[in-house]
Amino acid sequence: MKKKKHPCRSLLGDQSGFTLTELVVAIAIIGILTMLAIPRFLGTTTQAKVVEFKTILTHIHSLEEAYYIETESYAPTFEELNFAAPDSKYFIYSIEGDSAGFLAKATVKINLKDGLGNNLKDEYVTINQDKERGGTQKLRAVAKW
Repeated sequence: MKKKKHPCRSLLGDQSGFTLTELVVAIAIIGILTMLAIPRFLGTTTQAKVVEFKTILTHIHSLEEAYYIETESYAPTFEELNFAAPDSKYFIYSIEGDSAGFLAKATVKINLKDGLGNNLKDEYVTINQDKERGGTQKLRAVAKW
């Protein structure tokens, strides 16, 4: 009596599957590629989150300039600018102002990681009346500020 071949065997012919060595090498390559990609991905998501402060600080600068034209002094609070302090998931915003100038500040309030894995919590960026940008180096580097 002749032994019947399994139906899948006829589709594959005499070709055998992958060896254990081939599977281990493929998994190792996937692991290495993943290790390289994850930090870049984390840096990209952080860059997307920090875009928020750029818009808000630039807007605060415009409001302060308009306030200065009217009063010849800079507003020390958001209320005097008629601007609601932004309720941000990522940043705490503050301003200081007097007749000489103002400083608007955005401070990171959650654990954000840059592309190198550094924590950005409590890092900050600033803008003043001359549109000079300042802040801590880590956050400025991530945001290109």
